[in-house]
Amino acid sequence: MTKPKPVRASDLPTKRVRAPDGTVIHMKVVQADSATFAQDMLAAFRSNVRRIKSEQRKLARAEQDAAQA
Repeated sequence: MTKPKPVRASDLPTKRVRAPDGTVIHMKVVQADSATFAQDMLAAFRSNVRRIKSEQRKLARAEQDAAQA
């Protein structure tokens, strides 16, 4: 049996929604009835973690810069 092709986060569709505070959030959309649901979910999760960690690093750098100024 051959392994299925890995799913990349860029392969998943993105949906824009508004948060309760009015900010726009980009969400990866996963189809529940997809044959590759597990791979889709993992790709979406990794993408979200990568994005959140990047945002946290930017905020931490901005706080350091503000404290040094």
